[in-house]
Amino acid sequence: MWKESLRIGVEKIDNQHKKLFEKIGELIKEVRSGGVVDKQKCISVIIFLKDYTISHFADEEAYLNSIKYPELATHKKLHERFIQTVTQHTKIMKDSDFAKSDVMVFVGVLGAWLLYHVSDADRRYVLTSRERGRKYVKYKDMVLFSVGDVLEKMAGLKASSMNVVADYSEDFEDSVSVKIEFTDGAIGYTNITYPVSLVKSIISDTLNYMPETIGELEMSATFEVSNIIGGLVCRQITASSGVFCDIKPPVVSKRSVLPSDERVAIDTGKGIVEVAVAVSFLE
Repeated sequence: MWKESLRIGVEKIDNQHKKLFEKIGELIKEVRSGGVVDKQKCISVIIFLKDYTISHFADEEAYLNSIKYPELATHKKLHERFIQTVTQHTKIMKDSDFAKSDVMVFVGVLGAWLLYHVSDADRRYVLTSRERGRKYVKYKDMVLFSVGDVLEKMAGLKASSMNVVADYSEDFEDSVSVKIEFTDGAIGYTNITYPVSLVKSIISDTLNYMPETIGELEMSATFEVSNIIGGLVCRQITASSGVFCDIKPPVVSKRSVLPSDERVAIDTGKGIVEVAVAVSFLE
């Protein structure tokens, strides 16, 4: 999973990221093996990942504080929310005696989240984010930016080559749909529909294996990708409207029934992603 393009130029932090990806790779290999899963090995790697992630976040925040990073408070909140997620998944796995399906969900979420966090939030130490200072009025533009940003950073697809298409042949009979509802000042949702072939391609590019089918691990990673896309859309809604918007956890859905002019189809170069955005604001 580690790629040299993920380096941010801070040796200690880069080495820690590399170690985290290495351990996630070990866990993926274990849960995808054809034989009986070595539960003790899984437990050992999971404990390491949980403890090392917390330790790594502390080191990273200390570094950011030392360089007086202006977005430290926001970055810390990302860490805090993810530690809560890891803690919740760890409890679920303990309660099920580390059932293979629960371990698959955990590694899918952890792998997808960490890959985007390193390629986006962490790279802001040295790079200017394309999102910063940008405001969108049309949901089409919000969606195009959000899908492009996530798939470029996570799967290596080129955002600059993606475009909104009005006519497309994709019928989405063999597809996966994920719904992310908005909360707080905004009411509505983002509904994302991916062809299964595109989901497999994204998994191959992010977790370094080509799945034969879409199981728990693959769906958890797809949820996390969708969660990040939904979060970016939500942030752009807040930026353009001034109304705070947050999101609920993603859930399995069906392709949106909204009228075609309220759905945005994006040609990613490896398939069409269809995104519907329905939003209204509380008075």
